[in-house]
Amino acid sequence: MTAPTASLALAQHIQGLRAGALNPSTREAALRCVLDVVCAAAAGFNDPGVVAARDTAIALFGHGTCGIWFSGKMAGAGASLMANSSATAALDLDDGCRMARGHPGAAAIPAAWAMLHALPKGAQAAEEFLTAIIAGYEAGARMSMGRLSYVPSGAWSPYAAIAAAGRLCRSPPEVMAQAFGIAAQCAPALPGLAGLMGSDVKEGIPWGSVTGLAALRLAQSGFTGPAQIFDEPSIFAADRILDGLGDTPLIEQTYFKPFACCRHIHAPLAAYLGLSAQYGFAPSDVMAVEVHTYRATFNLSNLPRPRTLVEAQYSVPYCVALCAVHGPQALVPMAAALLGDAGVSAFALRVTVQHDPQIEPLFPSRSPARVVVTLRDGSRLASEVTDPKGDPMTPLSWQELEGKFLMATAKALQPARQVQVLDAIRLLRDGDIAPLREALR
Repeated sequence: MTAPTASLALAQHIQGLRAGALNPSTREAALRCVLDVVCAAAAGFNDPGVVAARDTAIALFGHGTCGIWFSGKMAGAGASLMANSSATAALDLDDGCRMARGHPGAAAIPAAWAMLHALPKGAQAAEEFLTAIIAGYEAGARMSMGRLSYVPSGAWSPYAAIAAAGRLCRSPPEVMAQAFGIAAQCAPALPGLAGLMGSDVKEGIPWGSVTGLAALRLAQSGFTGPAQIFDEPSIFAADRILDGLGDTPLIEQTYFKPFACCRHIHAPLAAYLGLSAQYGFAPSDVMAVEVHTYRATFNLSNLPRPRTLVEAQYSVPYCVALCAVHGPQALVPMAAALLGDAGVSAFALRVTVQHDPQIEPLFPSRSPARVVVTLRDGSRLASEVTDPKGDPMTPLSWQELEGKFLMATAKALQPARQVQVLDAIRLLRDGDIAPLREALR
């Protein structure tokens, strides 16, 4: 018997997931991802790029029965997906997968939300929703891991969207395999320059996700794609896509960010904060900060004086300086008003980023850094090699994720609305999705 293609094997696994029979740790991971994605989307709702994306999504895809979070608007599935994904990804506050080197949540959860209307009457909507999210994380991460070299999240977010939406639609595995193939040739072919270029495009997750939804619709209508493309060794490593399929779902490896900036910056922040807490020095005491890290951090712009919030999200010197001068809460999220802050700019010019060959082999399974602070009295204070908070090995608790939500959304949501959203997610844990639908209107 001929073995199925990698795309078909993955699709068969996704449709074989059983809603209502999830491992408790997997189900809890999905709930944590919902809380964190909703947090990121609410915090980013009023960002100018998000407003533009929301207006454009409705203009392109029209009105319908799918909710655009926090707007009170209903739109077509494509508009809902594009708008909610844009809000989630805007501030770099959304979750990620270490081995995929990107952000599945900004694709998988908005895609599942956009297709909730497809659930048959009487279905266990909450369990189906959570199962679809797990499927989206699995497909997106595996397709990224199957690439021969790094690509931004927008290049593989279509697969996360296909898996999440296709699982809710009960699309046959053969149809989903065709959709994967269509997306392989239609997905954004972005260069890995998001951290250098610093525009609202970033990693292209929203448009990649919409491409995935379009690929699924095409496949459902009989359109075909190169479903065997994932078995082409010059493009993909099929063994990596399928390795461990059926083991612990990859959503359990999700990391969560305490700060609204690129994940490469989180370990330097954690290391600096640790030194500051240990030795009690003030920002004015600091003459220089050395950040020792892996090479991928040099793919960021690292501008000491960023002009926009997007540029700031990709700058180690600026984020360390902002944290030092105004405290870590200034990064949850960052405010445009601080971009020209003279004290932050002066401190950022004293921060350098250096390659550390001893740290390099730890990436991408880990994303650590080491920080050395030189004080004006000549003393040098060095941290240990530090992993950022929020990785599976250093997790954020549910209470910490709720605290992040309250801080990050304080300017976007009224206190009563914050409580409504948190209560709704707790009720989702109990199997009731209706309060969350109402809270995100």
